[in-house]
Amino acid sequence: MDDLNFNVDDIINDVNAKIKSAEKNEADEESVEAEPIADTENSSEDCEQADNTDEKPQSQETPEATDDKPGPILAFHEDKSEEDKSEEDEDKGPEKPEKQEKKSKSGKKKKKKRKKSKVNNSVFGGIILVIVILTVSLVLAVGGISIGMEYYGIGKTDEDIRFNIPAGSTNSEIADILVNEGVIKNKKLFMLALKFEKPAAIYPGDITLQPSSGYSEIIEKLSQMRESYKTVSITFTEGENLLDIAKKLEDNEVCTADDFLFEFNKNQGFDFENDVDDNGDMFYRMEGYFYPDTYEFYVNDSAGNVTKKLREQFEKKYKTVKAKIKNSGMSLNEVMTLASIVQLEAASEDEMPKVASVFLNRLDDPDTYPMLQSDTTTNYIKNVIKTEADNTASIEHYTECYDTYKCKGLPAGPICNPGMAAINAVLEPKKTDYYYFCNNLKTGETFYAKTLDEHEENLVKAGLAKKK
Repeated sequence: MDDLNFNVDDIINDVNAKIKSAEKNEADEESVEAEPIADTENSSEDCEQADNTDEKPQSQETPEATDDKPGPILAFHEDKSEEDKSEEDEDKGPEKPEKQEKKSKSGKKKKKKRKKSKVNNSVFGGIILVIVILTVSLVLAVGGISIGMEYYGIGKTDEDIRFNIPAGSTNSEIADILVNEGVIKNKKLFMLALKFEKPAAIYPGDITLQPSSGYSEIIEKLSQMRESYKTVSITFTEGENLLDIAKKLEDNEVCTADDFLFEFNKNQGFDFENDVDDNGDMFYRMEGYFYPDTYEFYVNDSAGNVTKKLREQFEKKYKTVKAKIKNSGMSLNEVMTLASIVQLEAASEDEMPKVASVFLNRLDDPDTYPMLQSDTTTNYIKNVIKTEADNTASIEHYTECYDTYKCKGLPAGPICNPGMAAINAVLEPKKTDYYYFCNNLKTGETFYAKTLDEHEENLVKAGLAKKK
């Protein structure tokens, strides 16, 4: 049970409301049925009296009614011998069951129906009660186990999570921080634990906690004085690859490069990771999925914490262009791969939409332009793959996957981490009919061409080739 913030009282109150509703309906039924039953019983008594009157001997006379009061109905019995009485009883014997049957048909039968209705309602109420008991018992049992596991940190990660508690934070705000950082899952349970533990104080500042510690140990650590951790601010620029980033982190004593590369290339549970292709030919699976920005890190932090911070920022940026990527007809990997090439090829952000159009035009005409022929991919092979690959076979394999002078279309994956300008240039390119471009490396001017002959002339203009 991942969500432990349930309330058993809500279940009980809901069932109680249903029981009260059923009882009200039963009461309404009784009030409706009461009057006809009473009339039937009265009519039965009238029938009995009428029958008794018919049985009177004809020789007896009833007193006449006066004007003020009606004459009473009297039952006379003559003094008879025992034999006469027995004979009369025998004569009248068969008539009595008929009269009793009439009575049962007129009144008693309906009374039995009422009893049956009450029995049914009683059974119905009993069934509801059993359901309530079983439901509450089940919720308490499962919930109790889940709460116990949460409270004692059973089954939770022992990874270090480092964060800061601002001065002046209330207990409720601290609980929110713990939930957001992934240290605990249940704010209400933590607030309850604080009431029982009753720490003298909870100190602000930097702290490292493990979710597996359990609530008591977490509260104990929060109530201890701590020294502030040293932090460092690092700026990552557009176009840097993961190897560049890993070295920066290690040089600033945040974490080792190897630890970072290992953690960063694993899934961390973020939504965008589900859209990242895993074609098996990417040198670093998560290359390109780091958003260039300025970040503040703790010195000697864990690679897991660093990765989480970087993933959170990329996910925010990804959400702003997710709809555009879906409408582009390209996959996330294709967009990020082309954006990484545009990032390194364009002389400026203003030129990015035109540069993107050149590559997109070539991709749309694979028969004429099967290869993109971008020098930036050969640089990635030289600076990353050949220095980090395990063996010669790996180097040859990844070279074939990334060299755009050899492979058709896009390389296997991104070759750097592009910024939003390059990403948007791919998603919203200029409409051109260019298939070539080159840059003057001194002036930054970009030359575009429709044909190979025009391109060769531009190479001379850009100072990249001599005039033939």
